[in-house]
Formats: sequence, structure tokens, C-alpha cells
Amino acid sequence: MVSCRPLSAPLFLLNLALTVVFLVVALATGVRGRRPAHYRAVGTTVALLALAILQAELFGRGFRFEPIRLRIHLGFAAAALLCLPGAVASGVALVRGRGGRRGHRAWVGGFVFLVLLAVLSAGWMFLGAEPIAA
Repeated sequence: MVSCRPLSAPLFLLNLALTVVFLVVALATGVRGRRPAHYRAVGTTVALLALAILQAELFGRGFRFEPIRLRIHLGFAAAALLCLPGAVASGVALVRGRGGRRGHRAWVGGFVFLVLLAVLSAGWMFLGAEPIAA
């Protein structure tokens, strides 16, 4: 089993922080109508999020989690990822004049809320985690 726990903790936390920063930048540029900057921020956020998920998987292999905490966290994380296509599709529809701003805000709001719950539940999950001896 592959684990990069000793090497990846600072990198994982840095990537997670950058993901949150770019999510805020994506929200701010979207609200201000700065489309080119918004598109770049959204793309960067999604790439950082994908990297954070991969790093979390590798980092988490070095721990034993309480099953209920793990299920709750994975539920929020999966729900957030399931909202992402809706946020993207509603944004594309908005740009093309086929969708409304209200629908896009609803999808984005749901995505951001679920990402927040996934991050918070991950912290809660790690509070009860036990390191696996190497």
C-alpha cells in the first residue's frame, strides 16, 4: 500500500489552503463579472481540488478512521463533486444566454457549501484518526 504521509502533510495542507484561496478568488471574480479572470480562477480551483483529493487519498492511507466519520466526510465530498457539473453547466448556459444568474448562483452556492462541509468533516475525521504503524 502506498502512503506518502511523512512527505505530504505540509504539501497537502498548502494545496488545500491554495484550493480555498482560489475558490474565494473564483467567487469574487464571478460576482464582479470579471469573466476571463473568473474562468482562469475556476480552472485553477478545479485543478487544485483534484490534486487535493489525490493527496488526501494518499495521505489518508496512513490512518485508520472511525467508519461513521469517514462515511460522513465522503458523503459531503461526493455530494460536492456531484454539484460541480451543475455549476459548470449553469455557468456555460449563463454565458451563452440560455440560463439565468439565479440558477448558477444556486449551483455554485450548493457546491461551495458542500465543499466547506467536506473540509470541516475531514478535520473532524482526522481528530478521531489513529496512525497506522509503518
